[in-house]
Amino acid sequence: MATVLRSQCAFARVFVGKTGRILNNSTDLGTKITQETQSVTFYPRKYSNYAHSPFVHKIKEQYEFEVVKKPPEWTYVERLLPFENIPQLKPKDKYPSGFVPQKEESINLPYFLPRNKYHDVPIYLQLSHRGQRKISEIRKIEGDIWLLNDEVKALLKTKHQKYIETRVHELTRTIEVKGDYVNDLKEWAYSKGL
Repeated sequence: MATVLRSQCAFARVFVGKTGRILNNSTDLGTKITQETQSVTFYPRKYSNYAHSPFVHKIKEQYEFEVVKKPPEWTYVERLLPFENIPQLKPKDKYPSGFVPQKEESINLPYFLPRNKYHDVPIYLQLSHRGQRKISEIRKIEGDIWLLNDEVKALLKTKHQKYIETRVHELTRTIEVKGDYVNDLKEWAYSKGL
């Protein structure tokens, strides 16, 4: 680094004050340097960023404002904000979206699927390998997970007339079913009252 710096300084000393024609490979070392032949080049100072340059002054803008506890326009904003808590379900005979609430008879079953905070059944589809591998997953199973596995296998085998591969994870309380059977499993869970 020091060698490079010294060579740059030596180069600068040779060409300091020379005219532009010297730098254009028309060197004439016998030329006498006079005040008229000297050219001075000013390089601008480099600042760390534009805000720190002397050309920018901090402009202080002051706005007149008034603090209001709850303005009348706030009601229009509140309508657009998401709910802090998911509201409790209002019991109806039939919901227009096709939603089926959890029934109380499901407590008597040897297994249980608790709903999530959006009141959905915890049955999901996992896609992997660019969508080529599809696995239906039942999560948050409470109770006899092996009995639930046997019932799911029997249900899908009778409906699709083929062998269904499943994998039971007792520690994570999940059952994985090879294939896309989410709709069938959700219909079965709704019919059981889960």
